[in-house]
Amino acid sequence: MPTTNPNPLKTRVRHYRRLTLLSLTLPAVALPLSAVAGGDPLCPGYALPSPDASLSTTVDTDAPIDATADSVYSEGGHVTLDGSTVIEYQGREIRADNADYNAATGEVTVEGDLTYTMDGFELKSNDATVNLDDKTLRSGASSYLMTMDGQIAQGRASRLVRDEKERIKLWDATYSSCPPGREDWNITASKIRLDQREGVGTAKNITLRFKDVPILYAPVFSFAIDDKRKSGFLAPSFRQADNTGFEILLPWYWNIAPNLDATLTPRFMTMWGTQLQTELRYLNRIGTWQLNSEYLYKSDYEDSRRFTRFRHNGSLSENWSTLIDASFVSDKDYFTDFGDSLDIASITHLDRRAELRYQNINNDFLIRIQRYQTVDEDIDAEDRPYMRLPQISWDTSLPQGGSDLHVGMESELVYFDRDDSVTGARLDLNPAISLPVNRDAWFLTPTAGLHYTRYDLNNVEEADSGVETDATFDRTLPYFSLDGGLFFDRPLGNSGSVQTLEPRIFYLRVPYEDQSDIPVFDSGELDFNFSQLFRENRFSGADRVADANQISTAITTRWIDGPSGREQLRASLGQIVYFDDRRVMLESTDSTETRGSSDIVGEISAELKNNWSVRTGIQWNPYSSTTERSSMQLSYRPDNGGLFNMAHRRLEGETELIDFSAYWPVNDRWKLGGRWNYSLDSDTSIETTLGVEYESCCWAFRFAARRYISDNGLDHDTNFFLELILKGLAPVGDNIGELLESGVLGYLDEYR
Repeated sequence: MPTTNPNPLKTRVRHYRRLTLLSLTLPAVALPLSAVAGGDPLCPGYALPSPDASLSTTVDTDAPIDATADSVYSEGGHVTLDGSTVIEYQGREIRADNADYNAATGEVTVEGDLTYTMDGFELKSNDATVNLDDKTLRSGASSYLMTMDGQIAQGRASRLVRDEKERIKLWDATYSSCPPGREDWNITASKIRLDQREGVGTAKNITLRFKDVPILYAPVFSFAIDDKRKSGFLAPSFRQADNTGFEILLPWYWNIAPNLDATLTPRFMTMWGTQLQTELRYLNRIGTWQLNSEYLYKSDYEDSRRFTRFRHNGSLSENWSTLIDASFVSDKDYFTDFGDSLDIASITHLDRRAELRYQNINNDFLIRIQRYQTVDEDIDAEDRPYMRLPQISWDTSLPQGGSDLHVGMESELVYFDRDDSVTGARLDLNPAISLPVNRDAWFLTPTAGLHYTRYDLNNVEEADSGVETDATFDRTLPYFSLDGGLFFDRPLGNSGSVQTLEPRIFYLRVPYEDQSDIPVFDSGELDFNFSQLFRENRFSGADRVADANQISTAITTRWIDGPSGREQLRASLGQIVYFDDRRVMLESTDSTETRGSSDIVGEISAELKNNWSVRTGIQWNPYSSTTERSSMQLSYRPDNGGLFNMAHRRLEGETELIDFSAYWPVNDRWKLGGRWNYSLDSDTSIETTLGVEYESCCWAFRFAARRYISDNGLDHDTNFFLELILKGLAPVGDNIGELLESGVLGYLDEYR
């Protein structure tokens, strides 16, 4: 005879079968509710309900279920819960008017409405049947609300089934990240099948609608439902540009193997036709391999145009690494016609190099082969870079073994080759020994070294006869430097803040040797700045070793905030005093620098009040009382997420630029961003970018226009970009966030 308990007080029944309902529905759930902002002003009141706070968030598969109801009826393993039924298990909660459990079949049946909640998920359904033995589920009309990648999503289905193979099927299903009843966009499908074991989902008759307008339809569509890769179309992009016209890119991803994939992207351009872009990626135990190619087919009357780049980064062992980077382009106008920025359009040489490197704590060994493709064949041979065929370098230092003495050597052997030029091999050895002494209030580092360089040259033209011949010679130059400094500090108040005063002195002695007969393979004169005060050579490369008998003096002061430990201000000033004239020049000339001192260089960086910061640098000529070089950057970072940067750069007699960039929230929905880079000396706008963004609760739209000077320095090209972001899906359109990241200092795209 059945037993009853009609007491209106709750009755607790403990069963030792686990009632698992959510694993039955959708595969990507259960992010913490704190990951979504229920108080988001864009989505007011759009938040997930949480289960009873007393429920444990730790899943215990052996824990019993707790069930309460107004009335409980039990007979022969058959239990019926009636009225205000609540089932709690494993941090989950089920609420219904009634529930029926059959121990013989393992099924729990709920007639009428059912609500299932857990942290980050809610399911409402009716007429559901759950089998506790094989974890299957059948339900009628259902709706769900969940978090997915930090974004709330919701949808509906007319019927839902989960079978014993963990496959989920939904009929007449929808998905959207918009609030229920305010679906600015959604995806509908006549049937969705989710295979959790395979990590693959399949949808039939899928339609993507935005503002009730269908923008995408596919009769069958498959997609990944976990972190596994899946072949299929990626989000398209489109733009408008002066050099290409209106263009659409439709990428298709091909998952060939676990360590091999490819992306094929047709690029439709109204001015040029269809270009095929391909990216092939391969991963093996050595490292990554990537081949990128762009191909534009032309008729018999025109040549096809293409660009190819191959890249590899690898590791043979803990210490051995490899690198390959090689590019090819079909013609000199390719980047001008198909590029989207001045940096790309002005490329003159393509690098082709392969490297093998060994590194440990005391050694850095490198073998490199480096060639170039000159994009413009009209560039004269003497204006093209030298090829290194090959370059072998070895930087090594002896283990210190507890001693302060540093002994090391930098060495390089390279063969330089170039058409119609002096070629040959160069061996450069630079052994050095130093004894750094570091104390709390001072440091002193004496260094002695040797520059030894040997040349074995071909195609050298004799000055007397004008006949080309070979030449072999060497150059040996010792050097000595002494670097020292003091540290003074004084407290600022009682918070631990301090101000420092750090004078520094650097003496350098390198004897003079005539180097006018040595060709310039890879050397150049370095820009003069504050760090140049303490370098042992004012030239890069080994073809020139500057003569020096000089002393550099500098002073730095810093303000350090005690509570935060942050450097609030740093200011430095320095100058070189020369005891001898400088006679070594980059080019083979008879000129001599006779000034007794260098320009004065200074740097200031400071964090100002109210989220302002500034960085400045100046190079001042005391002989002509002119500023040779200056730069200033002022930045503002308010708490509302905005950014503002203003920069000014000037190089006496060459160029003067101003640069403004900003990203600013006008309100919760509208944001503006852009950059203006202007040349004052030529009265020309180099680049102007303007972007606008509108964000709603579940989608965002971005538009940008970019106008930049073309490679000939006379004309401008203009590009237009559009991007639609449906939160919870991949963005559709061009990557405007990447455009702003490259132009607005400090900006990070939140959608990529």
